[in-house]
Amino acid sequence: MASYGTNLHRQSIRRRNNPFFSRRIGEINTRIPYRSVIFEFTTLDQIKSELLKLMNMQARVFIVHMSISLGSKLFALAKEIGMMSEGFVWIVTDAMANQLNLMDVSVIESMEVKPYVPKSNKVEDFIQRWKMKFRKENPRIVDV
Repeated sequence: MASYGTNLHRQSIRRRNNPFFSRRIGEINTRIPYRSVIFEFTTLDQIKSELLKLMNMQARVFIVHMSISLGSKLFALAKEIGMMSEGFVWIVTDAMANQLNLMDVSVIESMEVKPYVPKSNKVEDFIQRWKMKFRKENPRIVDV
């Protein structure tokens, strides 16, 4: 399921991301069977109704591309009705991920955000340098 916040979001994902999404999804023999459009002016009851419809469709993977304010409402309601539990996967596009710091802390906590950074020598080097610096600045904390 792909969810768009506005026509602008829908157009941007079509222009920039959809060929990539379609190609990558096709490579793993998967398709997006349903697209949901939720506008900024959509009421909480309407958003909840859409989420319940998705639950009844047995949708379990969601790609979300919308404004941070609308996304906050969506994720809070998804948590409320049990869609932030095991068995559901939420993927947010960069447009939303880049603004997660603007979301209410309780919403972010309910999302159990797990960003993906591929392992590389640069990442491992950064982790080691960060740990050394942290240990110097916090000698009383043992397990880092």
